Amino acid sequence: MTEQTTPDDISTFIEWLSNNGGKFHRNVSFRAEPSGYSVVARQDIPSDTAVVYCPFNLAITPDISRRAITSILTSTDHSSLDNWSERQLICSYICLHWILSEPSHRDILVHWPYLKTLPSADKLRTPLHFTHNELEAFRGSNLYGATLDRQREWQQEWRECQDFLSAANPAWASDFTWERYLTAATYLSSRAFPSTLLSSEPSLISTASSHPVLLPGVDALNHARAHPVSWVVNAPDRGDTQTISLVLRTNTPRGAELFNNYGPKPNAELILGYGFSLPHNPDDTIVLKIGSNPTTSPTTPITPTTPATAQPPGGKFEVGRDARGADPVWAAVLAVLREDPEETTVEDELDAAEMLAEMAENLRNRLPQPRVAGQDFRPEVATMLEHYLEGQRDILSSLIAFAREKERQAVQQAREQGLQIVDEEAEEEEE
Repeated sequence: MTEQTTPDDISTFIEWLSNNGGKFHRNVSFRAEPSGYSVVARQDIPSDTAVVYCPFNLAITPDISRRAITSILTSTDHSSLDNWSERQLICSYICLHWILSEPSHRDILVHWPYLKTLPSADKLRTPLHFTHNELEAFRGSNLYGATLDRQREWQQEWRECQDFLSAANPAWASDFTWERYLTAATYLSSRAFPSTLLSSEPSLISTASSHPVLLPGVDALNHARAHPVSWVVNAPDRGDTQTISLVLRTNTPRGAELFNNYGPKPNAELILGYGFSLPHNPDDTIVLKIGSNPTTSPTTPITPTTPATAQPPGGKFEVGRDARGADPVWAAVLAVLREDPEETTVEDELDAAEMLAEMAENLRNRLPQPRVAGQDFRPEVATMLEHYLEGQRDILSSLIAFAREKERQAVQQAREQGLQIVDEEAEEEEE
């Protein structure tokens, strides 16, 4: 895209970023896409080039959001803000930009140029933006339940924020709609970085004390798995503000898209938080819940009554492709089944292997079937469903193979001990 064809909202944003101490590389431009904008190279960009700088003071943080809210709502009791989540603070700050357009608030609501470059609600594709039929196509998967959980959580947050606004200005509260809160929350889930990035040693790893932040400009690049990038904090020079820059470690030819790297994420996370997926994603996982009681979860294996004195280590476990992470699941199932917590018998291992295989098979059988795009089912959603289900089925198949290998090892061990293994299913068939 040439300078002459740059949309007005992008030109305004670039100027605003520059006026506040940030910038894009001179050979970076924006290209309109159905989902918003992508960032491309106007000319060849060599490796080890910083393509965008964002000043720390332009980041949208919970603290900045809270200060803006309290500055605007001066006559309101602010004590309830102490109980708000970081998401509520940031989303309310974003929504106030859409609700209040008076010039008197422009010195407080300063992120207008940035927000105007973000995709509108109709372009967002996370599951909370699916049609009813599209979401129903995921029924039977973990992602379906996670979507409903997120909707309940976010709607509760929205109501709390709306009640707070209603006490200050009922008209503002009426304009503080669920669609606007959802849009702001989706921006946060798809574009936020951990605050650990804004440190002398920037990191994408969240900590207990970190919080989400939005970095205008830095969040403009789309994701490419395993794409080599670096984050560099630039020390202020003679009073200039501190900035964070994104450095690409590979050459980008003219006309090619520039990519960021959001880190290793499974398709479940990419779909739920970002609204896209990757084919045959190596980082795919499935979350399993193992408990000591068959009523604790649909994914809990049906187990015999556990002795009251035993404390089996249940909980949630994440398993990846090639049964990566299956060992803790195996240990949990064994802990549920064995009667003696101090000793594991061959019979325990055979029972555990059969139970783990049965659990994985049941989960695989409950997965929905891929859908073809058609009426009320958009192509990009059909693609996400296909990518997601491929990963889930592959993981569960590898878990079944893992269980069968454990069974084979137990049978071999029994033979070495001179024990006779009785195949009850074979006996029943003979009868």
